[in-house]
Amino acid sequence: MAGSGWIGRRTEAGAGGRCGTVLDYRDYTAIVQSHADSWIRPLTAEGPEDHEGDIALALRTAYERLTECREPNEVAAVIEHAARIAEAVATGALPAAEGQIQVLAALSVAETLDACARGA
Repeated sequence: MAGSGWIGRRTEAGAGGRCGTVLDYRDYTAIVQSHADSWIRPLTAEGPEDHEGDIALALRTAYERLTECREPNEVAAVIEHAARIAEAVATGALPAAEGQIQVLAALSVAETLDACARGA
């Protein structure tokens, strides 16, 4: 994540071997696009730019791609959760700020699950 253009910062590992905190100061759309570029697109061939920037539709389609030929795994389930939240934000059923935080948290969980499943 510490590639060019990333404006976040990391803290040092804490006591007990826990990882440090990652603070990301990019806007919501940039963070979602980063998730899409780094792991969602390689996994599903989907991203917001394929859906005119519609994050909810991109996540829904990514979930559908992951489950076309197999039962949903943990990664697919969390992506669907993120899609449902993004859909709630898009329809006004959930305030944007709250929903965006929840979508980003779900994507972080999904990315971690995917990395663990691949042995990273």
